[in-house]
Amino acid sequence: MSYDKNECIISGKVEGFTIVNTKTGTPMIKFRVCCNKEQFVVVAFKELADATRLNDGDPVSITGAIQTTSWEGKDGVKRYGFQIIASRINDNEREPFPKTGESSAPTAKPGNRAPVQPYTGGPF
Repeated sequence: MSYDKNECIISGKVEGFTIVNTKTGTPMIKFRVCCNKEQFVVVAFKELADATRLNDGDPVSITGAIQTTSWEGKDGVKRYGFQIIASRINDNEREPFPKTGESSAPTAKPGNRAPVQPYTGGPF
C-alpha cells in the first residue's frame, strides 16, 4: 500500500508581502517566510489570498504543498526552485485564516483542548 502526501508546515517571520495581479484576475498573494537561516516563498490564491494581510516581521505559520518551479534566467540558463502553495495561514495572533473552500468555523484555543491520553503501549 502506498501513501503519498505533499504537505508541509513552516513557521517564521513574514518578509516581502505582496498582493499580485494575475492575468486571469484570480486573487493572489506572495511572500517569504524566514525560518532560522532559510527563506521559503509562499503563495496563496482566491479566498485565502483575499482574507490574508500581513506585514514584514509578523509571525506566521503556513500549511501547504511544495511545488517545484522552473524559469529561464537572463543568461539563458534554465533555473529551478520551489514554493509553498498555502492551504492554511495562521498569523499566530488571531484565529487561523480558513483553508480554501472551508468555512471559518471556530477552532480550539490552547486552553480549550482535551487532555492528552497517555500512550498505553503496543506497536506503532
